[in-house]
Amino acid sequence: MEPKEPSGRRAADTKERILTTALGLYNQRGVNAVTSRHIAAEMGISAGNLHYHFPRTDDVILALYRRLAAGFDDIVQRAGAGFDDEIPQAGADTIAVFADRSFRLMYNYRFIFLHFVEIARRIPAVQKHYRALNRRRKKEFLDFFGRQAAEGVFRNDLPAGVWEALVTQFFIVGDFWLSNNELTEKLKGEAAIVHYRDLFLQTLVPYLAAPPSR
Repeated sequence: MEPKEPSGRRAADTKERILTTALGLYNQRGVNAVTSRHIAAEMGISAGNLHYHFPRTDDVILALYRRLAAGFDDIVQRAGAGFDDEIPQAGADTIAVFADRSFRLMYNYRFIFLHFVEIARRIPAVQKHYRALNRRRKKEFLDFFGRQAAEGVFRNDLPAGVWEALVTQFFIVGDFWLSNNELTEKLKGEAAIVHYRDLFLQTLVPYLAAPPSR
């Protein structure tokens, strides 16, 4: 009989190790090539021990997706405050920090973006959350653009429809830049993050009230 996982700190540590190991394997091999047995073997534990924490492989993927979403929530919240406890001035610096942190987070969870359509079809909770998240993010970004325009960072002479289109472009770039990299540039690690982060920032230049100083 499979021993029952003890409660408390040890159980929490095991769960954390499962998610960390799974993230590494999914990023290396993709969701279709990795099962719960592969994750357990990589950790040196039994599949039964893993299933105590995550009864199905999709439960592991869902937990990682939720961590990704929570990471984005933190970045968006801090950007809304201008990263005021981290950078000396807001404005364009806020946008640069937001982009850098966002692209690093996405790369860290890149398997989700490379397999997102499949994951969303496979796990209804992901698709439902993503749709609700898009609606919420649209409002958050429009509010952010409005504040930045009022502060003279973004142009204030553009119609509302332009900002709504820009939000949609944000979603498209965020969701699919990793797929583009996989098919074209094939950059790894820091090189991939910096290349696509800078491309993203360049798309914002026409919306800025003044060109970047650097």
